[in-house]
Amino acid sequence: MIENLRTTKGIASIAVFAAFHTVLSSLPYTITIGVSGSITLGIISATLVGILLGPITGGLAVLIGSVIGMFINPAGAIFGALSFLPATLGALSAGFTITKRGYISAAMILASILLFYSHPFGREAMVYPFLHITAVIVALVFSTRLAVWSTELSNIKKLNVGVPIAAFVGTLTDHIFGSGLAIWIFDLPAAVWNSIIFIYPIERIIAVIITSAIALPLYYSLRKSGIFNLIKK
Repeated sequence: MIENLRTTKGIASIAVFAAFHTVLSSLPYTITIGVSGSITLGIISATLVGILLGPITGGLAVLIGSVIGMFINPAGAIFGALSFLPATLGALSAGFTITKRGYISAAMILASILLFYSHPFGREAMVYPFLHITAVIVALVFSTRLAVWSTELSNIKKLNVGVPIAAFVGTLTDHIFGSGLAIWIFDLPAAVWNSIIFIYPIERIIAVIITSAIALPLYYSLRKSGIFNLIKK
């Protein structure tokens, strides 16, 4: 993956997908609760790019796209100068998961949960990260020999499992880190987190479904066309 950054194709892919993420980061996905601003379609594009390009190349593309998007759509930059972090971590997490290193993704989610719980209001909303804890377990399980996906076209059926898993883990990484930032930056009380405990799972699962629906045919088409090698193990 590091070598991919030194190639013309690698640089071109970063530029193209950074622009793609910038555009989607300018479009609203859903409203925020307790703070001003909106959550953008960047939650979908970030994970998608991580799946397609892998953690390093994809993470860099999302980082660049997120920073540019913060200036184009200030309403989506709800965390100010730190607004690029959730999407970038989501891309990294999805990339690590699809390359069968979900233990790194699990560590990222656990660290974000600890960030959330380190705030007094977070400890009052103990049940809030239940879906994120599920994502930790999923990421760890699919880091073992139980990982059933492959980046080979001959195993496209296995990708039908791997891509949604990576989308799920990446999306939840983005979300819980954003929650950890929000509780500290905006000092949101436990009542706010408890009020959305059954809302955010629906919102994020829809994002996972959309990401998977786009990623699977796109991954297959780009690999088959030989445009560039999207995933390097």
